[in-house]
Amino acid sequence: MNTSGSLSGKVALVTGGARRLGAAISRALAERGASVVVHYHHSEAGAIAMNRTLGGGVFSVRGDLANPRECEWVFREAAEWMGHVDILVNNAARFARDGELDPAVLRAVNVDAPLRLARLVAAQAGGGCVIQMLDSRIGLPAEAPFLEYLATKQELAVSVPRLARQWAPATRVNGIAPGPVLAPEGRREPAGFLPLARRPTPEQVAWAVAFLAQNEAVTGQILFVDGGQHLGQVEGGKLKVKAE
Repeated sequence: MNTSGSLSGKVALVTGGARRLGAAISRALAERGASVVVHYHHSEAGAIAMNRTLGGGVFSVRGDLANPRECEWVFREAAEWMGHVDILVNNAARFARDGELDPAVLRAVNVDAPLRLARLVAAQAGGGCVIQMLDSRIGLPAEAPFLEYLATKQELAVSVPRLARQWAPATRVNGIAPGPVLAPEGRREPAGFLPLARRPTPEQVAWAVAFLAQNEAVTGQILFVDGGQHLGQVEGGKLKVKAE
């Protein structure tokens, strides 16, 4: 049992791990001693930079997670290189306003791929640790223009306690629900009126991922790292929870 808080000797696969929040997660796991396999699709430059920055304990693999064959290949490649995938962080996701992207593509990347990869972890001898990256708005009524996107995150969130029960004791399954850490590229979207009056940082979310990876007593949990966004919005100095 890992009681030292170190991830030394562990192998982590981080999807979408070459940039933005995924890069912070990859760094946090590597800094705690894990060997990190950084998955990317289009972010080859980010993957190369990650390899240079973090050194020999970081490897990269390219794949389109919307393609089931490539999705499985990403996992098989990581497992073949490293012998075993101890920690899976399903960070890669597509984010789009309603109508901007085919809902089938949203589901393929945001639901099907994380579940497919999680099953591969659970099927290994000895299982592993699965961390699903969600969205802090999963607990609030979904609103336009993000109904299609949030539906995928809500579906993935529902799977967390169910799979934790099904796959225990060999495999732990948890979720992280980040708040407005980074606005989507090319957009300036407000963070809303957060109860803590500040955005969470990528590093704070990455610390939470590392905590779940290290703490072997935790499973079936969803940890909100969102400045209190899941509680509602603050208006006029008072917390205003959106009506169901």
